[in-house]
Amino acid sequence: MSYGGDFDRGPFLDTINWVFTAISLMIVVARFTSRGLLEKKPWKLDDLFMALAMALVLARTIYITYLIDLGFGHHLEYLLEEDPVKTARLARLAYILLAISLWTWALPKCAVAILLVRLFGTLNRRLAYFMYIPVAILVIWVTILTVITFVQCTPTAKNWTPMLPGECWNPHIYLNMGYFGGALSAALDFGFALFPVLQISSLQMERSRKVLVTISLSLGIPAGIVTIYKLTTLATLINEHDPTWATVPLETWNSVESCALLIAASAPLTKPLMVLIASQIRDLSSRFSGSSGFKSRGSMGLGSGNSAKQPSRGPVATASSEGRQRASGEMILLEGMDHNKSMTSRDTR
Repeated sequence: MSYGGDFDRGPFLDTINWVFTAISLMIVVARFTSRGLLEKKPWKLDDLFMALAMALVLARTIYITYLIDLGFGHHLEYLLEEDPVKTARLARLAYILLAISLWTWALPKCAVAILLVRLFGTLNRRLAYFMYIPVAILVIWVTILTVITFVQCTPTAKNWTPMLPGECWNPHIYLNMGYFGGALSAALDFGFALFPVLQISSLQMERSRKVLVTISLSLGIPAGIVTIYKLTTLATLINEHDPTWATVPLETWNSVESCALLIAASAPLTKPLMVLIASQIRDLSSRFSGSSGFKSRGSMGLGSGNSAKQPSRGPVATASSEGRQRASGEMILLEGMDHNKSMTSRDTR
């Protein structure tokens, strides 16, 4: 993969960044619209973490666009020849991007863990320990990585200006720590995606509902695959001779991974809005076809008195059917869990 060619990779990174950020932003907004406007539910802790993660990803996207305007994506040698002062500023700001990117794939894990505990905690009281402990380890590891990003060289400016006098750690220490953090992140992606599948399989639910909820809650699998592939680009971190060009693949996959996590964590909770949009489209289509049919019958000489009146479904029936259709994956799961509880208590009696 050329990532935009051998001269200027900036436009490629900018396009990928904004496309995936826009998609994830739409899904996250749909999640909050479904929860706040349609389901009339207050925000939970996972919603707050999701909003924070989305805000960070959006800020990072804007930040990368600014770096590209400064020359990020070009070869460092070319930039130094063109404007050394501007390039020195770019090198410092681009290095800060490394620390920002760490949190764009760590924060969404917190939202996913809290959501799974909220949904399945009634089935397993110890679930919170199994979810929160590995996420806490990841957050602590990312915090350590963030600190090491800046303290591995003395003076700090030597991190982005290698020719300065001073000392730095062996770069493979930071690289290997990055590999561990990425591997743990991928493991959590797969674990969070496969756990609902195992739990839902034991619920007393319709097969169609099981399939729907299972698919919606297992979208973290693509995010895990992206994370594994991203690990192949981590070696660019120790390329001190051309960082403004060599690190573009890593930042590209950081963008894809973070947005994939946001989509996977929000898509299961957008069903009420999706159903509402589909019903509105269906209503418009039926009105259009009904109007066309009426005109067609009129042209054939059929009077309104001879036409049979169709029974109206009534507002109550329509509202109740739409209410059932708008049930989110969360509501479906709770229904299945309640049914399981009632079956268990009945068997006990």
